[in-house]
Amino acid sequence: MAKTQTLGLVRHGETYANIDKVWHGHTDTELTDNGRLQTQKLGTYFHNYMRPDVIYSSPLQRAKNTAKAVAKSFDLPVNLDARLMEFGFGEWEGKTFEVLESEHNISARLTEEGDFSPPDGESLNSVKIRMIEAIEDIIQAHPDNNVLIVSHGVALSIAISHYLNNDVKLWPQYAKSNTAFSELCLTTCSLTRFNQAEHLK
Repeated sequence: MAKTQTLGLVRHGETYANIDKVWHGHTDTELTDNGRLQTQKLGTYFHNYMRPDVIYSSPLQRAKNTAKAVAKSFDLPVNLDARLMEFGFGEWEGKTFEVLESEHNISARLTEEGDFSPPDGESLNSVKIRMIEAIEDIIQAHPDNNVLIVSHGVALSIAISHYLNNDVKLWPQYAKSNTAFSELCLTTCSLTRFNQAEHLK
């Protein structure tokens, strides 16, 4: 595994789907006004804590616009990688968590079945494979840089679970708030910061 000085992980800002508790997966939803404010505060926060040398993001608008807010603070470009997209929920995207729970017992299936996938969707294991491939490629390309990755709640939780040597089904333990920041030390397989959102206080 290549060395990276710092690997920062950020979840995108608030969306209307977050407010409505709708699973949006690959659906390209926008940030709310509050979500945009969160991203602005995030950019200021990084000036006080970490200066990223390179920024990568999911191409979905909610993540890309979050990354752009941070990148603007440091006059950096945003590199897009489709492998950093959210867990694709296929035909079930747009349904509320409540409906998915009552009709498909989704909480149990997503914590007990690593190979379970919704119709035309992905499995936890397939998301893990593409996320880890993306992260490994990124850190190998920037071995001496502070790397910041902006992605999505479930996708990031799956990646964190992997690097902490936990089963993919334990991903809910690493759920992240909107624009929350985590820092992962890959050489020691440990979290040095997790779900920090002081900028929102």
